[in-house]
Amino acid sequence: MADLDTTIVGAGPYGLTIAAHFRAAGLPFEIFGSPMESWRRHMPEGMLLKSEPFASNLWDPHRRFTFERYCKDKNLPYHPIGHPLSLALFLEYAEWFRQQTASEPRDISLLRISREQNRFLVELVDGTAFTSRRIILATGHMAFRVLPTQLSHLSEPLVSHTTRMGEVKAYAGRDVTIIGAGQSALETAALLNEAGARVRILVKEGRIEWNAPSKPRSLFQRILAPDAGIATGWKSLAISELPRIFRWLFAAEKRHRFVAGAYGPGGSWWLRDRVDAKIETQLKCEVEMATPENGRLRVSTVSPQGRKEFATDHIIAGTGFKINIDKLEYLEPGLRQSIARESGGIPALTAGFETSVPGLFVVGVASSPVFGPIMRFMYGAKHVGPILTRRLKSDRLVSVRKAGPNKTKSETTKYAY
Repeated sequence: MADLDTTIVGAGPYGLTIAAHFRAAGLPFEIFGSPMESWRRHMPEGMLLKSEPFASNLWDPHRRFTFERYCKDKNLPYHPIGHPLSLALFLEYAEWFRQQTASEPRDISLLRISREQNRFLVELVDGTAFTSRRIILATGHMAFRVLPTQLSHLSEPLVSHTTRMGEVKAYAGRDVTIIGAGQSALETAALLNEAGARVRILVKEGRIEWNAPSKPRSLFQRILAPDAGIATGWKSLAISELPRIFRWLFAAEKRHRFVAGAYGPGGSWWLRDRVDAKIETQLKCEVEMATPENGRLRVSTVSPQGRKEFATDHIIAGTGFKINIDKLEYLEPGLRQSIARESGGIPALTAGFETSVPGLFVVGVASSPVFGPIMRFMYGAKHVGPILTRRLKSDRLVSVRKAGPNKTKSETTKYAY
């Protein structure tokens, strides 16, 4: 049975970024997952990224393979701000980044990860298995999607999350109800409407929040409110660039409350004209009940105007995500239970993203209650790559010292990184 030093689970922006840093530092590892799988399989065709192009990079240690560099190499126009990046172009860039950094993920799913003495046992769906000293979970947000409790008894395709909606064109001529006022809900509504579906949006708040238009600003304006990874302003800059300070500065309860409420539901400025006055929108409206009826759904809603009933073919919920480490079903139950929590399903993490289980690391969106909202975005990967690389290089030095000066190279190889 093979014995690996470090296993990266997930080949999205965080996994590919970590792999690029490890390879540049000469650290041995294996990465598992289909490259950018959730982006390729679950994001709707025609989608535009909410993040500005300057904040839509994958990260190698020397910043050689940025989106700007990709545009230059491909003779494409590059605008850091104010020109939304299409999903199709971003995926082309991500594949180019993977090739440039020589990352070769093993495209096979994990069945189970368990702990055996000082190693992890990793079992794959093809029946093979191996052990690994470290596991880095960079599995993204898909496991944490949330549906309203009123819809939890219903199954796909009658009800789905925006991350599971499938092909946009499949909804042409269908009646679709969208729940939510965030970017995913609003863009889903726009794409479906443009594809020929009959769309309504249900919003529990009294209004939809729209971001102000992005455009290049003067030096003075940028000094007053600098551009940051997730928004403009000094507060956003601190959140974008100082995740470990965020973890250190605030108590867990305050961090969790802030992350849950910060940068809440809202739509990009370039989306507004595709929604306002074009799609039926019911404000202060919530689903009370939804019942299957002749292959459709009979939906009852409540609002200040009273109760209302209507029939729809599908409900698509843009109702976000809730971090719960117990949702990672490939973690063996005993291993999951041994992970210390800050609260509920939120793992307690060190400044180096390590859980209470030695050698088990959690990065990306699952680490956002600890390190801040930036970890919900690909921009946060710029911090994770260097932090984990320094940690593994430090472990290498310690291991070599423990091996002692009289050990041969072959005797120390299995401990060195």
